[in-house]
Amino acid sequence: MKIAETDRLILREFESKHAESLYDLLEDKEVMRFSTGTLSKEATDRWLESQIENYSKLGFGLWAVIKKEDAKFIGYCGLVDFPSIEGKREIELAYRFLRQFWNFGYATEAAIAVRGYAFETLRINRLVSLIDPNNIASINVANKTGMTYEKDVMLKDYDYPDRMYSMIKD
Repeated sequence: MKIAETDRLILREFESKHAESLYDLLEDKEVMRFSTGTLSKEATDRWLESQIENYSKLGFGLWAVIKKEDAKFIGYCGLVDFPSIEGKREIELAYRFLRQFWNFGYATEAAIAVRGYAFETLRINRLVSLIDPNNIASINVANKTGMTYEKDVMLKDYDYPDRMYSMIKD
């Protein structure tokens, strides 16, 4: 199912056919540098299954980003449910792209589309992005999307704080 469309991109629900492209994305050490590490094929399959389950369970999740011009998978962008960050439920706007598609504005374009979908269709009033302080590219995307730095937070599985950027629906 298509979630959003921009001039250059289509954001759609993941399907099992996206597994091979996801392997390339989630096994890339540079792409996963600011995460908990790369994922094996088995872990990627479980990740994909959980995203597909989230669509029916939560009504949202992370979505495949497809380039219109050639129907190529280039990454993902969407929403992640955090039941408790410092005792408060937060919805994160998250994105990750294959390296060869960095620095073309795709992440910002996709994130702005997801922001619109979250605020207008899902009626979510607040979004956050949790970003490693060294991930300048992701911080730039968050800023271009309209988010501002709120505070540092400690997340499970990390031994240092991430920066929380946030925005509230106008």
